[in-house]
Amino acid sequence: MKGDWQCMIKYCQEHFEKIHCPVTPSNDTVLHLAVYSKTEHPLKDLLEIMKKRELPLTETEFLKKRNKFGNTALHEATIYGKYEAVRLLVERCPELLSISNDFGETPLFTAAEFAETEIVEFLIRSKPGQCVDDNGRLLPTHSHRTVDELSILSAAIIGQKFETALLLLELDKSLASLKDKNQISTLQLLAEMPDAFESGFAMGIFERLIYRCMPTPTTLLDLPILPTYSCLNTYMYKI
Repeated sequence: MKGDWQCMIKYCQEHFEKIHCPVTPSNDTVLHLAVYSKTEHPLKDLLEIMKKRELPLTETEFLKKRNKFGNTALHEATIYGKYEAVRLLVERCPELLSISNDFGETPLFTAAEFAETEIVEFLIRSKPGQCVDDNGRLLPTHSHRTVDELSILSAAIIGQKFETALLLLELDKSLASLKDKNQISTLQLLAEMPDAFESGFAMGIFERLIYRCMPTPTTLLDLPILPTYSCLNTYMYKI
């Protein structure tokens, strides 16, 4: 389609019965492709078409269509940081927030991993019932992915989305205690990121993250011995 969205929309209007069919080797539908656009107009047009025409699938079933990696259009919108696409899809079908891809990642997880903090905050604030329990903690389906038990907090750290990590910790402090299948904690990940620690831009946020992830004083002796270059050792010497 080479980015010719007008042609794509026209094709969908003329061949509506094929709108749900995969159009790429990765099994993306036109809905997946629409979220990649620089503007929200192709997605808006598609959603309007679905509203006016009778689909072979129900609208909800179409919105939940997945590609080769198990990603819905909402997953793709969060991965590519398309705020308006995220907003449109969530408002149309809040259930998309609960769907996991083949790696066991929900759209909230991929947002924390790849997107800007405003998208993560929007998802949580706009649809809290889909994201948190009655105690305000993230639902288990969002707190970690199934393929390797990596926590959503650690995913944000690995992606150097430190503001997102702070937002998640403010929402749910228990995330700091989660470990992946290799028993690696968020604190250990932080300890092995000297480049991020030395960054003048990230310094304040990075220090706050370490402080929030630190265990209580009674368990400090249980911390693993870290290499001499470890940024956590540097931070602990300072305090």
